[in-house]
Amino acid sequence: MLILAVDSATQVAGVALAGRDRVVCEEFVNFKRNHSEILLPKIDRVMKDSQCDWSQIAALAVTTGPGSFTGLRIGMATVKGLSLATGLPIAAISTLDVLAHNVVRSPALVAAMLDARREEVYFSCYDVQDRFPRMLLPMKACPPQQAGREILDLIGATGREQVILLGDGATSYHDYFTDILGQYLIPVSPHVMLPRAAALASLAWEALDKGQLDNSLTVKPIYLRLSEAEYRLQKGVS
Repeated sequence: MLILAVDSATQVAGVALAGRDRVVCEEFVNFKRNHSEILLPKIDRVMKDSQCDWSQIAALAVTTGPGSFTGLRIGMATVKGLSLATGLPIAAISTLDVLAHNVVRSPALVAAMLDARREEVYFSCYDVQDRFPRMLLPMKACPPQQAGREILDLIGATGREQVILLGDGATSYHDYFTDILGQYLIPVSPHVMLPRAAALASLAWEALDKGQLDNSLTVKPIYLRLSEAEYRLQKGVS
C-alpha cells in the first residue's frame, strides 16, 4: 500500500507516492507557478508514472500550514476533493513538522521557519535524534529577532552544541541569524531547506499507524495569524 502526499503550503509544489520503506515517485518544483494550475497534473503524472491505481492508496496526506494562505487552500481543497471522491482518510501534517523531518538522527537542534512576511517568521524548534521529529516549542508567528532569542535560550536549556536552520524564513533573514547564532550554525544543502512531499508521506505513515487521521470534514488548516486581507481590514487599510 502507498500514501499519496500533496504539499502546496509554500512556494514549493510537491507530490509524492511512498510506501513504508521507499519513495516510489516524487515531483517537486520551486518556481513561480500557480499551484492551482499545476497540482492536479502533478498528481496525475505521479499516479501514471508509478502505474498506480486508487486501490493501492492507503491514505492521502496534506500539509496543513503554516504557510501561504492561497497555497494552503489550494492543497487542502485538492486533497479534500480526492478524499470525497475516493473515501480515503487524510493525514494532516504541519508544514514545520515536514520541514524538520528533512533531518533525522542528528544531535543538533533543528529550527524550522517559514517567511511569514511583514517582518515575521512562522517558527518552531525540534529534537530530531530519533526517526521522527519531536517539537520542543509551540508553533508561532514572531519577528526573527524573537525566534533567534528563543533558539539561543533553547540551546542553553538543552545543552546542544549545534543548530540547523531550515526553511525560507532562515534564508530571508540569513544575515541576522548568522550574526546571532554563527558559532552554533551548521550549513546544510539546498535540497533539505524546503518542504518535501516525500517527508510529508513519511510522517503520514506514522500518523496512519497511530490512527491520527482526518477526513474531508474534519481536516483544517493552521494559519497562526490573520491573512493579509483580514489584517488590512482590521487596520482599516484599503
